[in-house]
Formats: sequence, C-alpha cells, structure tokens
Amino acid sequence: MKVYIHLALAYLKKQRGRTIALVLGVALAVMLVFGTNVIFESQSRNQLANIYKMYGTYQGIFTNLNKDLTEKIKNDKDVSKSAVAANLGNLVTDNGISMILNSTDKDYIEMSGYTLIKGHLPNKQGEIVLESQALKKMGLKEKLGETINFKIKREYKDENGLNQIYMENKSFKLVGILDKPKQYYEGYYSLRGFTYFKEGENNVLPDNLITYEEIVKLKSNANLSGKLNQIRERYNIGRQDYEVNSQLIAALNDFSAQSTNAFTYQFNILIVITAILLIYNMFNISLIDMIKQIGMMRAIGSSKKQVRLIIGFQSLFILIIGLVLGLLMGIAFSYFGIKLYSFVSTNIDVSESSVYISMKNVWNAVKVGALTVIVSSIIPIWISGMISPIEAMRKSDRSGGKQRNRGYHKFIKKISGITGEMAYKNVWRNKWRTIIIVVSVAMAGYLFINDIAVVNKESLISAMSITITNMQDNDFKLSFGTNTEPYFTGYTNDDVKAISQIEGVKKVGTKVSMIGFLESDVNDLDNDFKKYNGISNTNKNVETTIEVKGYDDDQLQGFKKYIDKGYMSSLNNSSDKYPNAVVYNYYYDILNNHKLEGIRKDLNVGDIITIRIPVAKGDKITYEEQNVRVGALLKQEWIFRGDSTRGRYMEVILPQKYLMTISGKSTYEQISVQSKPGKDTYVYNRINKILENKPFAEMESKLSYIETYKNFGTRKLKSDFLIVSLILLIAGMNVYNTLKTNLLIRTNEFSTLRAIGMTVKQLKSMIIKESIIYGLLSSIIAALIGGYRVYRFYKMLNEDYSHGFGATHLPQFKFPVIPILLYSAIVIVICILSSYVSAKKVEKLNIVEGLNITE
Repeated sequence: MKVYIHLALAYLKKQRGRTIALVLGVALAVMLVFGTNVIFESQSRNQLANIYKMYGTYQGIFTNLNKDLTEKIKNDKDVSKSAVAANLGNLVTDNGISMILNSTDKDYIEMSGYTLIKGHLPNKQGEIVLESQALKKMGLKEKLGETINFKIKREYKDENGLNQIYMENKSFKLVGILDKPKQYYEGYYSLRGFTYFKEGENNVLPDNLITYEEIVKLKSNANLSGKLNQIRERYNIGRQDYEVNSQLIAALNDFSAQSTNAFTYQFNILIVITAILLIYNMFNISLIDMIKQIGMMRAIGSSKKQVRLIIGFQSLFILIIGLVLGLLMGIAFSYFGIKLYSFVSTNIDVSESSVYISMKNVWNAVKVGALTVIVSSIIPIWISGMISPIEAMRKSDRSGGKQRNRGYHKFIKKISGITGEMAYKNVWRNKWRTIIIVVSVAMAGYLFINDIAVVNKESLISAMSITITNMQDNDFKLSFGTNTEPYFTGYTNDDVKAISQIEGVKKVGTKVSMIGFLESDVNDLDNDFKKYNGISNTNKNVETTIEVKGYDDDQLQGFKKYIDKGYMSSLNNSSDKYPNAVVYNYYYDILNNHKLEGIRKDLNVGDIITIRIPVAKGDKITYEEQNVRVGALLKQEWIFRGDSTRGRYMEVILPQKYLMTISGKSTYEQISVQSKPGKDTYVYNRINKILENKPFAEMESKLSYIETYKNFGTRKLKSDFLIVSLILLIAGMNVYNTLKTNLLIRTNEFSTLRAIGMTVKQLKSMIIKESIIYGLLSSIIAALIGGYRVYRFYKMLNEDYSHGFGATHLPQFKFPVIPILLYSAIVIVICILSSYVSAKKVEKLNIVEGLNITE
C-alpha cells in the first residue's frame, strides 16, 4: 500500500503544474459553494433578526372579526400563537395625520414589534400610548401627561349592510411612548396608538361599532402565505380583512431556502460542472502520461486494483488539499462577498452582517468537493485498470476513429493556411477532450450574455417596470402616504401654482381620489370575485370597495388610448341628470390565479350604476349615494400602463370639477409634474422644498426609479462577473493544461515537422490557431445557449405581462449580437494567452532529442 501511495505522490509532484490546476479546480468549487452559502445564511439570519425587531413576530392579521371568530382562529389547527386587540378606528389630527387605534393588549403589542420606551401602558379610560414617530410628525415633544385632542374616525356597516362613518372629537392623556428601530420608519409603515378598552364600559366607541383584529403565528414556517389564506377561506374572511406580514414571510422563506436559493443554486451548479470538466480532463491527461508506467507495472504483476489505487490516492490527496484550501478561500470570499452580494428578498440592508459559519455549510462544501472529485476521477480510475501492457506500449493521443479529408478542410486551408488546417485537425484528434474544453469555457457564456443583454438594459427596464409605466409621461408624482386622512390633508391650488412656477416645469396635472363603494345585486358580481372577497350569496344587495377619481382635462386626453369601449369625451357630455363615468371593471387576483378578473358581470356602456362616496360636511364625513352612467370602459392594460391602483379595486373616473363639488373636496390627492429636458434634478430639489413642512408628503420620481433599477443591474453585473471570472479562470486552466500537455506528448511530431522545414514561427501559429478554434467553438455554444436564455426570458415576460396584466406592445426578443461578440472576444483572448504561454516551449525544442522520443 505504501508503494502505491508513494507512486501517487511522486506523479503528483512530477506533474506539478497539472496538480496545481487540479487543486485549484476543487478549491474554487468549494470556495464558491461554501462562500455563497455562508453569505446567504449570514444575511438571512441578520435579516430575520432585524425583521423581528421592526415588524414583529406575527405572520398574518385578520380584521373586522367578532369575538366568536377570534376564538376559532386562536384554536385553529395551524395557529401556534395569537393575540387579539379591539379595532377602535383611527385617530385623526387637525393637520390630517391618521393612525390606527387599538385596545391595549401586551401580547399584541409585543408580537407587533413595539417596545415601550417611556411610561406605562394605559390602565384606565382616556389614557393612550403613541409611537415617538407619531409625536414627531405631529410636532409634539415626548412629554408624558400631556393631553392630546383627536378626531376618532370609524368606518362600519349599519344594520342594512351599508358603509357609514362615525366621527367624534376625543381627548387623551399620553401615558406612554412606543418605538421601533429607526430603519422601520425609512420605508412603508403604519402608525398605531393603543388605549384602554374594556367591554361594558364607556369606551371611545359605541359597543356596536367595535370589531376585533387578531394577529397569528403559525406552527410551521412552510407555505406560510398558503396556510394563512386557507385560514381566511376556512372562516369566510374577505380579502380586504386579511393581510400578511409580508416582510417577515419573505425573511422566513429566505432563511428556510438558503442553499436552495435560485441565485446560489445556479452558480453552484455552474462552478461545480466547470470544475468537474477541468478535473476530469486533467486526470485523463495524467492517465495518458502514465500509460507506459502503468503498462510496466501490469507487466511485472500489478493487479487492476493496485493500478487503480494510484489514481484513487491521487484523487484523495487532491480532495483533501482542495477542501482545506477551498474552505480557507471560502471564508475570505464570504467576508468580502457579504458586502458585494445580497441574497435576501426584502429591502433590509444586510451588507454589514456578521459572518456566520455553520457546520451544515462546512459539510455541504465537503460534499460538493467530494462529489466533484469522485465524478471527475471515477472514469479515469476505472479506465486505468483496463489498460493491458501491450496497449500501454502503443499509447496515443488520438481518438479511435480516423480523420478523413473533407471538403471544408480545403476551405480552412485556403483562408488560414497549412497551419490552420493542421490546427483544426489537431483539435479533433481527441474529440472527447475537445468537447470538455469547449463546454467548460462556454459555461460562463450564457450568464455573461444574459446579463449584458437583459439586466442592464434601460429600455427593457422602462418598458417592463410597472412603477415606471404608471408614471405615464410624468417625471414626478406628488401624493401623501397611508398615515394621512385625505379629507383633512391634500395639495391646494396654491401648491399647484407654486409648482407650476418652478423654472423647468413643463406641465402640471391634478387628481382627486377617494375610496367609495359600489352598490350591487349579489347576482351581478362575478363568482370568483365574491369568493375572493368573502361575499355571501345570502345578502341580496352588497357594497364593494371602489376608488373614485377625477383628473384635469389634459390628463384625460392622454388616457384615451386605454379606452376599450365608449369614449373618454363622454365625461364632459352628460345629457341628463346622470353624469358619465369611465370604469375599470377588473381586479388583480394576487392570491390564486395571479391575473386580472372581472368584477361586475356584463357591465356595458350606458349602464347606470350606483356608487356611494364620502362627502365632507364641516368636521363630519358621511357617505352619500350617486347614480352615474358608464360612458366608457377601460382596457385591462390600464393596470400596467395607466394611473391605476394596480388592481386592488374597481376604478370609477368622473369629471374632476363635478367630483370636487359633490364631495366637498377642495384639495388634491396627487399632483403630476412634467419637467423640461435636463431640468429633472433642479425641479426635484425645488419641489422637495415645498414638501418639507407637509407630513407624509411623498414624491415619486421616474428618474429615481430608472436609476434604482440601473444601479441594481450594475450591482448584479459586478457580482455575476466575479462568478463568470472564476468560471473562466477554471476553463482557462483547462485550455492551458491541455495545450501544454499536447506539446509534451507530441514532441516527436513537432520535431519531425521542424526536421522537414517547418519554422518555429509556423509551429507557434499552429498552436495559437488551435486555441482560437477552442475559443470560437466555445463562443458558438455560449451564443446558442445564451441567446436561447435571453429568448426564454423575453417570452416569459411577454406571457406573464399579457396574461396577468393584459399588457400589449411589449418588448420583443432581439438576438444579443453585441454581448455574444464581446464574450467571444474575451474567450478568444484567454485562449490565445494560454497558447502563447504554452507555445514558448517550442522555441527550446531540440530536433534530435525530439525525434528520439517515441509517441
């Protein structure tokens, strides 16, 4: 046994360059698999810890429940823990800030992620705790004991099932302050307040207006969204009364996925396959170099098993050294890569995550290394035992078949000379080895081509991003966040005038928007819509949520292209007591079919529909009934390219002036702004100055959206190019070692060519042309695979957007010529450099000594 171990080590030492390539192949495969898994686990752990602090531990929330239903959900087979709070409506300040008001429940507060930083929880009527951010937005100091005045607003259904609004003024004493991490308030969030509540006492709301909401944590983290939706359907809870803790669910899905993440899985597979091809090729080359020695050993009595042990021990040594080096490289890679890559699906910043190394990831890396070496070496090990002494004395670098002179050989000779013809024939002397090299070099190609063709393509981003397409021709959209009450805040005519006068502003548009209700006979509603919203057939008449909107005339003219039936001009051509309306009669099923579905059956132009809209009367808001005629219906693609609520509700567009008159509205929910070319940044900064003193004022920027997507594309390109570079490094080693080995085992052939008059320059040219052929063949395969991947991407986008959003005129596939040419140039340069380094040995070739070597 010791003899064979000594022989295995001797061969590895003798073939030092090849051994280094083998070790690097294993090490790089282990490094990438281990490093990416460590990065993903570290980031997902950090993300999950932050999500728990920011968004709480609950996974779903059900609202508008009665006490019996809260008990059923609490005892549901899938629920591990729940907490219940009374829904006491909304607190509304004089400047329009709105926050949800719940009853005090310690479990509810803790599961929601709040921390009490000052004072105590309410323990009697009239006491309240608020978020420090709410006090900041209200312009108040964090002073306990202060009395704060609010309007209490509660939307409810009366005994006839009609939606109504309760509003009263109420004073509270501040007894505690809640807080969440600063990062929570940098994104989308809803403000909450908590007050004392006890059934039977004189609470802030009449008992008949009080409902309950329940937050739940499930027993299993598998298929969270699906199980939460099953609970919703089990108890016939409407879609509007159900919400998931989307950030937490995304973080839990990331954490459970880890090594199965599509990004890491794809790159791991690529790197492992490339490493297998390299190692397999190197072992085969080593086997060619060892054939005579194996023949001699077989001749003096060595068994097949003993011969196989030599390569087996070589594989073992390569594996051990490669694993150790790969794990060390993987640790270094993870420390740097954690700032470069982001493998998580939320917007949490994980670039500063601490590196966490688990035994699971170490074991996975060991398995990958072992799999790589075993798959690579098992065939050479088996072949080594099949070599007979006689075969060994006639070793050759040729494949079994003979090459015939083909017609295209003359063409190759004509365009590239005799050295080009010889180079082409030499490439195919061993077809299997050539295929391995070509495939290994092409592995990175389809990633490279896809990234250049798709990821950083601005026109594709602009055409396919719903946030950008919804901007229409506007550069900016000004609105208010969810923590505001529309009837007590908004943009005034003075705001519109101030923005219009900004230098560089081309056009300003206005929009009035409000949530209302559509009155329908239950039989007039689509069955899927009823199921989706938990609407029972037992009620003959029902009210469903709609958005009622009014636009200025200029904007309406731009919306003409989205009219499916009827005319946009009908808005201003009402001939009798019913005003005309433009209706979008679709909703987006985000839970089941993931596509647009109808709301009202057989809704046609000319139909009269009854809507109820909020109307301001002093400090009160009430819902009033309006009959309107359907003057036009919008196409499905309104959700994708229009100014849509993105499929949440039916949309009803009325003339703006009429809507403001009947609703009592004097402000606008949205201002859209078009700027002159080159003035975007200036206009953006000036508008921000106007918005400074408006709580929760928001500004969408088309330029900002585009820059965000471009930056994402750039980061992805950088991270992907690192992987591409590693794959090309492994493939380059494969090319270099193959060319170098070809020189060694074809020394006699080269000496013969030199003896009959071929110059060193011609030999070098032949070797370089061989490498170029490898590069060209690799580029062709990469072009075919990469081009097909880009085609599949475009096809998938077109199918998804046309099926889901009814979108038309989507970007069509174009063969990625420039990315293919760029990748081909890179590959050919790598191959030429490999051949140039290898071809230097031709200069030192001694003709006489070379002729004495028998191939």
